[in-house]
This record gives sequence, C-alpha cells and structure tokens, in this order.
Amino acid sequence: MKTSFIYSISIFSILGLSSFFSVLHAQEKIKGIAMELVSSQKISDVSIKNVRTNTEVRTDQEGNFSIDAQINDYLAIEAVGYEKDTVYVYDYGVKRIYLNRENTAIELNEVYIERMTDSRLHAEINATKLAGKYADASQVRGGIRVSPSRVFGKNAKRARENYKLLIEEQHKRAIDRKFTEDLIQSLTPLKNPELALFKEQYRPSYKFIEQASKDDIKLYIIDSYKKFNTKTGK
Repeated sequence: MKTSFIYSISIFSILGLSSFFSVLHAQEKIKGIAMELVSSQKISDVSIKNVRTNTEVRTDQEGNFSIDAQINDYLAIEAVGYEKDTVYVYDYGVKRIYLNRENTAIELNEVYIERMTDSRLHAEINATKLAGKYADASQVRGGIRVSPSRVFGKNAKRARENYKLLIEEQHKRAIDRKFTEDLIQSLTPLKNPELALFKEQYRPSYKFIEQASKDDIKLYIIDSYKKFNTKTGK
C-alpha cells in the first residue's frame, strides 16, 4: 500500500514537473538575426510578427531580434526592399533568417538553399519543378522534339539538378525536426560530443521519419542507443 502510494506521488510529481517545463517553454523568447541571402549583410528595421499573437518586434542595427513564441508558431517577416517571408518555429534555437531582395534572381547552390526559410524553399521547389516541366515539354509523345535548343537543354538540366538539391534540403529538415537533440537527451544520457556522433551515425532515413509515429521514433532512439553503447564499448 505504501509502495503504491509512493509510486502515485512519483507519477504526479513527474507530471507536475512536465507541466511546469511546458509552461516555461511556452513563455520562451525566440532570438534571431535577419540577414541578406546572398551577401549575409545584417538587416535592420525588419518586422518580425508572431501570427498567432500579433506581437511584433523589429530588428536592431545589427539585425538582432527577440520575440515571445511557442513551438509551431509562425513568424511573418517583412522589410522594405525585400521579399516577404514566413518562418515556422520548431525549436528554441537562434534563428538566422535570410531575406532575398525584391526582383532579384539568385543562382541556386547548396549554401543559398541551406539558408532559405521553409516557405522560400517550398516556393523554389514549385518554381524549379515547373521550370523542369516546361523544359521537358519540348519532347512530344511521338519522339519529335519541337524546340531542340541547346540553351533550353542546359536550362532543363540545371532545373533538374536544382530540384534535387532543394528536395534533399527539404528531407533533411524533416528529419531534423523529429530526430532532435532534445528528444534524444530525454531518452538517453548523451551529451556532446557523443551526442553529435550519435546523431550522425544513427540519423534515420526520410522514408522512416515520414511514416513513423512519435513512439516509433522514441523506440528507434532507444534501440540505436543500445547499439551505440555496444559499438563504443560501454
């Protein structure tokens, strides 16, 4: 009876602490910096608005900002001379927000793609996919090519290469959002540098992440941690 009572108290204590930490997280401030996509120049007077609460702040002379936000909030980003953007909050780390100047075309590469916000990445994927379709439209069913321009062919190849890079980045972010350090540390005693090593060695596939439930991912981490310990001789 006494053991049962103590067990009940322990469960309620854990739940109470969990709720307490949830409240703390709900009140956290998101810090970040706004920068120009190509030059990395810091941008001042950028409007950062929490779509859920309508709270708005502006970046200082060094491009820094701090705003109240929760996980799953959206931040609307606006600045004179730059394209409007939206940032999805999925962790409490420092946000580096890269904005592209209005009416400015950029030549995609891995660096710029990694800097893109999710909304920008999604827009580029759609635009690149559409460009690839138009490029391929010169080939008709009968095998007769209407416009066999070599320039057009190069553009088609570039569009396909860019599309691949964009999709790879999208998949990488999908994995990072679910296979997080916070989740790993809640299930294992790992800390850096071992934590970074574990994340690199046991990074799950995009296919698994897309199909797995939260419990599936937790079980995967626990099982992988056992393998990691065996591998490192612990």
